[in-house]
Amino acid sequence: MAKSPQPQSRQEAPKLDLSAYSFDALLGLKKEIDSEVESRKAKEIEVLRAKVTESAQTLGVSVYELFGLSAQPAGRETKHARGQQRAKYRGPGGEEWSGRGPAPRWMKPLLAKGKTKEDFLIK
Repeated sequence: MAKSPQPQSRQEAPKLDLSAYSFDALLGLKKEIDSEVESRKAKEIEVLRAKVTESAQTLGVSVYELFGLSAQPAGRETKHARGQQRAKYRGPGGEEWSGRGPAPRWMKPLLAKGKTKEDFLIK
């Protein structure tokens, strides 16, 4: 692989003649660049976190207060109520099923014999 050019100042980016590189060399160079970008990004994030935390402490507030967040991470919201659900289906032996999740054991053999879920609906 060809040697990488020496880094320049931040204002002046080096001009590379990429046509001189082989395909494999370009892939290797890309991998090195991606790795360096990720490394520098992580460092920049840490520096920014430290600055924000320091500024918040200077003001006497937490980072959560600074950004208007609750101190506890938000839990997952659901579209339906949790807990016991009303029975929607009743089996021949009085078994009940809410209709959520996989079909119950009592229903599977009956479905295999040609019955449908609608045959067990509670009216």
